Amino acid sequence: MRTEQEIFDELEVIAAQEGFWEVIAFFCWKDTFIHFSGEKLDAEAFAQAFDRTRLSRTELSTLIGLACKSGFSDKQLSLGELKERAEHVWHLLDELHHSFYPPLDFAALSEKFGSKDGDDIPNFGEFMRELAPNRDKNHFMREAIFYGGDGVFKHQYRDLAKRRYSLDEDWVEANKGFKITQAVDVISAIEQIQLEKANQLASSAKSWPLPYHLPMFIFTISEVATRCGLGEEVVEAVIAALSAKPEEGMKCFKSVDDFNHKNAFPIIKIDEDTFVSFQAYSLWEALYESPFFWFNEDKAYKSIASQHRGAFTENFTAERLALVFGKENVLTNIDIFDGKGKAGEIDVLVTFGRFAIVVQAKSKKLTIEARKGNSQQLEGDFKKAIQDAYDQADLCSQLLQKEGYIFKDEFGKEVNIQSDFKTIFPVCIVSDHFPALAAQARHFLKYKTTNVIKHPYVMDVFLMDMITEMLPSPLWVIDYLNKRSDYGDSILSNHELVILSTYIKQNLYFEEDPTLVMLDDDISTDLELAMLARRDGHDGPKTPQGFLTFPRKSHVGRIIDDIEFSADYCLQKLGLHLLSMSGNSIDLLNKAISKMITQFKKDHQHHDISLPLLEEKTGLTVHCNEDDNYTAYKRLVTHCEKRKYTCKAESWVGCCFSPTKDKFRFASYHESKWNQSDEMDSLVADLKPISPEHHIEDVRKISFGKQPQIEGKKVGRNEPCPCGSGKKYKRCCIP
Repeated sequence: MRTEQEIFDELEVIAAQEGFWEVIAFFCWKDTFIHFSGEKLDAEAFAQAFDRTRLSRTELSTLIGLACKSGFSDKQLSLGELKERAEHVWHLLDELHHSFYPPLDFAALSEKFGSKDGDDIPNFGEFMRELAPNRDKNHFMREAIFYGGDGVFKHQYRDLAKRRYSLDEDWVEANKGFKITQAVDVISAIEQIQLEKANQLASSAKSWPLPYHLPMFIFTISEVATRCGLGEEVVEAVIAALSAKPEEGMKCFKSVDDFNHKNAFPIIKIDEDTFVSFQAYSLWEALYESPFFWFNEDKAYKSIASQHRGAFTENFTAERLALVFGKENVLTNIDIFDGKGKAGEIDVLVTFGRFAIVVQAKSKKLTIEARKGNSQQLEGDFKKAIQDAYDQADLCSQLLQKEGYIFKDEFGKEVNIQSDFKTIFPVCIVSDHFPALAAQARHFLKYKTTNVIKHPYVMDVFLMDMITEMLPSPLWVIDYLNKRSDYGDSILSNHELVILSTYIKQNLYFEEDPTLVMLDDDISTDLELAMLARRDGHDGPKTPQGFLTFPRKSHVGRIIDDIEFSADYCLQKLGLHLLSMSGNSIDLLNKAISKMITQFKKDHQHHDISLPLLEEKTGLTVHCNEDDNYTAYKRLVTHCEKRKYTCKAESWVGCCFSPTKDKFRFASYHESKWNQSDEMDSLVADLKPISPEHHIEDVRKISFGKQPQIEGKKVGRNEPCPCGSGKKYKRCCIP
């Protein structure tokens, strides 16, 4: 097996050959565009982006960097030459990927640890350390950083760049000759020009691949100016800020994770009016990232820009959370004081009923040395960006639960904050896209949880943008944070947006109760299409089919609609309970409520149903009546307490439903440790047993999506149909 450097060196030799720019153009045409027929882009077509034979953006950037080291070449290749070279390059990149891991002698390792087959190794931690013989190099994290892909949609870079640098517009205009909003127009024009050229070439071509791919990536200043409507001076200024000659800055590019100058300057200058840009995504990323380096070169402005960057992270996070939870429930820059002085500081605090979200924001980047896998630098960068933020979030989460502390806002005004939170979510957020953030958090983060403080959630501003865009109310966001926290480190994915997409599609339900789940990137296809529909007016559904779109006009759907914005803890627990149920379980409950409504219209009597979840020691009781509120509430509370006791549950949710208005009335929530009680034993002595049809012993059969196994109950042909229709069984639902 060859070393990584040997493979890289061979790629560099090939990249120096004439015609290699056409090879890159072919790969970029094949792997960065979505190819489909017809007028509508759907999920099936979009799934091409996750084809495992496609080159990743980092692989393409590596090829571009290597090609630039030898200058520009516009030589056209024959179909045979292109095919041969492209296949050779693809196989070299595949070999390069495998070379990231050091060679391992598992037989020798097993022998060393006294195990012939590798099982029953006495010290697993020591064994794992032996897998990485070079302690200074984290090969696994380095691979995740290079091949992990993108956890940001390119339109987010576009939209958030305008927001991020809004306070720096004067400096950018004075020093660079354009505004960020104008740069957005220029890059949009370049992207549109390239897309039009690609479609024109594809429609006129008689074969695949195309005869010549490079022209679609070449553009001139006049083309861009005409398309975006800006003056050529402004267009020149934008392109100058993001462009460089091919060889410029490339001497230091000697390995895959050396600084690649073409990532910072993705537009390649061929002559005074002609340019090449291979990846639109890289343009948007550079617009979001590059101003940081521009500001750093101005010693007088550097500290001001740093303050603006920190303010953006906090303010953007607060604004997005306020869209869901309301401005009145989102506080920023809260200082916590004890008798001696300041004990802690919260960047963004959300309080909603008995739930709290404690956000600590950072604006740190991953250094080049860390990207190379330098273990010490990786841990150092992670500590500055994430660990320190988490430690602060954890401390403040603890202080929120204690009496005697004083909370003040940034103006020194005292703020009244409760201390009886039932659940606190610590969130660490960064303003830059941190490569392999999920993998790094899983590997490096040191944390602890309690009955109140949940597993920490590490994210960037782009994920916060998506969560608050896609989840429609406080109830849904709390439900997602709850479930994501409960899984903790047992879900593996390249990006958190994949996990969010899984929740949107199937409620983080998996067929079995797993100890570890691995999710592929293609799960996020529907999420990206929905975001395109929302942000770019793309023709498609704004909400993917699945968990968020289950029948909202059903009884359960209307109950959720009525309570999803409530800060009342009883209503929140009812909502969370309903959202924990599978589609099959919700169907069961909807049918039961319909049946009770039908029965009420016949006899005008109270009816109810109870659904115990024995393994989770909880349950739900639904009452259907038109009693006055006092009588109905007292009846519901008493019934729930009895059901909770007989099922030896530690919590129970009650819900009262109006059969005449087909509307939710009120809820109750009961929470306490179960203890045997002679008094309760006598009270429940005459309690009617729960019907076997609703007695669900395995929680997964109701809350994780499996079809509830209902025991059959014999119904005579001439008896009333159990569906409540009033017809005989033989004339109604009999199979």
